[in-house]
Amino acid sequence: MGFHELQYKKLLSELKFKNEELEMLEESMHEIHMEFEEYYNDFLKRNGITKKELEDSKTKQFQDFKQKMKKPVTETDETGLMVLNQVSEEDKEAKAVFSKLYKEIVKKCHPDRLSTDDMDYFNKMNTKFKAATWGFNNCKWSIVIKVAEELGIKPPNYKKMNSHLKREVKELDEKLKKYKLSYGYKLYEAEDESSKDDVIKDFIFTLFRRKV
Repeated sequence: MGFHELQYKKLLSELKFKNEELEMLEESMHEIHMEFEEYYNDFLKRNGITKKELEDSKTKQFQDFKQKMKKPVTETDETGLMVLNQVSEEDKEAKAVFSKLYKEIVKKCHPDRLSTDDMDYFNKMNTKFKAATWGFNNCKWSIVIKVAEELGIKPPNYKKMNSHLKREVKELDEKLKKYKLSYGYKLYEAEDESSKDDVIKDFIFTLFRRKV
């Protein structure tokens, strides 16, 4: 096994772990936010502070925070159709690298190439085709590779693929970092009441410039 193939396998393992961690966080964030809100309200009550008096301070930090909490408005063109983000040059390059692998997947599991005599098999392969197509269209190369491996398709060029897998690892790291920097996650990680109180104090100072 050559160096590039070893690096490829290492990157895939890293992506698998990070994707699972991200999925777990995304599934847990609602509960984490609810726990934060409950503890935050309890902290304010214990310290004789109301939300109104904090929010009435109208600090720039709080105003910025409120803006970030607003859902972004979908951008549309003059016809009212949604404007899609343009594909970056890096994505175009990556698609050129992974297109051969994707075409091999299409050959094996595109619905038009499958018999409907065995519907269980047809549905199984169609699911793989949909997953690979979504991964290819959205530049999620680890998904395309996962389907290829399940179908016994070997990657044509480890070296070229590795550079794009590294980029995907970096993107996942940025998403995970964003979640872990949230006050909800910090409170979730705090092990005792004193540590939790410190998280809330930091939150209040950051948003309202008030020391408690």
